[in-house]
Amino acid sequence: MRPVAPRALALLVSVLESSGGRVVEDALDPGERDAFQALLDCGALIGSEDVPVILCPCCGEQDVDPRRIGGILQGLCPECGYVPITNASLKARAADPTWLLGRLRTVFGAASRQASEELVPGALWKVCDHKQGRRTRRILLARRLADHAVHRSFREALAEKVERDNAVIIGTTPRSAAMLSDLSLPYVHLAEIVHFRSGALELDAERWAWCLKPAHLRNHEASPVFFENFRMAVIDGEDYTFSASQAAVLAYLHAAQGRKCHKGSIMEDIDSPQKNPIELFRHNPGQLAGFKAVADWDDFGHYWLRR
Repeated sequence: MRPVAPRALALLVSVLESSGGRVVEDALDPGERDAFQALLDCGALIGSEDVPVILCPCCGEQDVDPRRIGGILQGLCPECGYVPITNASLKARAADPTWLLGRLRTVFGAASRQASEELVPGALWKVCDHKQGRRTRRILLARRLADHAVHRSFREALAEKVERDNAVIIGTTPRSAAMLSDLSLPYVHLAEIVHFRSGALELDAERWAWCLKPAHLRNHEASPVFFENFRMAVIDGEDYTFSASQAAVLAYLHAAQGRKCHKGSIMEDIDSPQKNPIELFRHNPGQLAGFKAVADWDDFGHYWLRR
């Protein structure tokens, strides 16, 4: 069974980054319900407005507008006709930025003496000022930077409210989509620098230091970091994007914690028609290079993640 904590952090990042910022438990894959519950238990998710439209619970393809007809909650699907809908399928939860800001202040040792400040409504916050040695860095939290309207407001706030030479941006948007290559200030993904532990966040000090270094000075022997349910990875300072089936292979190997896994067990677990994990990566040189950077295998069909 895959560990809950990494999946809980990935789910939190996914909810923060989504346009609606909401998640419905009934819409989750059954294998992610424990990650959802972990976030709910610690207060990272809070109640939100019910979703107005859901996917048809029968075909899972058509949008359905829930209505109460004759005292029964149901919706009209173009493919399936009238389908019953449960109240639970409409009940949404939202990520709580206040919870995340508080945990990040704790991570940087500023929980009791500083307050966070919202710079762009719902998208950019000053978390705290973090003193490290002789240097003080202003820690910012940003989300949804791939959205052009949000990005424009983000840029305006940087110009008007932030001393950029001392700022570090922690974001939930993948670096490749954040459109920040022209900025000199560091940008690090939330899942790169923190771990989710027992309802709290813990700073990965080595990774934090690695992320703040200029690219040409980074220690490229640092361990790879996966995020967004293993769909994204930062390997030797380079970003890689994997398909859903490729991410499933990486998630399986990650859960094994360095132990060897036989190809048959892997492919059966991810329900793939292929017989060998490497076949899922061969057709894209970039993805194959990323896989070779983090995984190894032998002639007997065993795969494992490099330590």
